[in-house]
Amino acid sequence: MSGNNIEWTKLADEKSFDDKPEQLIKVKRDDILVVKDDDGFHAINNRCPHLGLALNLGGCNRDDKTVHCKFHSSDFSYKTGEVKEWLNVKGFEKFMMWLFSKFDPDAKKMMSMEPTPVETFDTKVEDDHVWVGINQDY
Repeated sequence: MSGNNIEWTKLADEKSFDDKPEQLIKVKRDDILVVKDDDGFHAINNRCPHLGLALNLGGCNRDDKTVHCKFHSSDFSYKTGEVKEWLNVKGFEKFMMWLFSKFDPDAKKMMSMEPTPVETFDTKVEDDHVWVGINQDY
């Protein structure tokens, strides 16, 4: 994401990612999930765009460069934010979601939501620290 109205915030010492390559850091209104992989640093909003639940609880796959929402069986690219899998539920979970959607209009609406990408942020390394850039126009 690029823009003219980026506000940069210093997050953490670059070396802290050697032992902990996935870190959740609070920046103003957002919980930012920062992931270090072979390509560098990537930052996303930690909220699943489906219902706003925490993405970091599902874990990251640094080989596939994805983060998994364990609540909705959805996967997102932590580099681009794009949806890789959306509501990929099976078996009993699928039955329970179908059952809830029969009795709860909010659950039915939730199940019919269009795939929505996760918000990404620019990152940079400066003075041995990782920084995140948040566009203030949004």
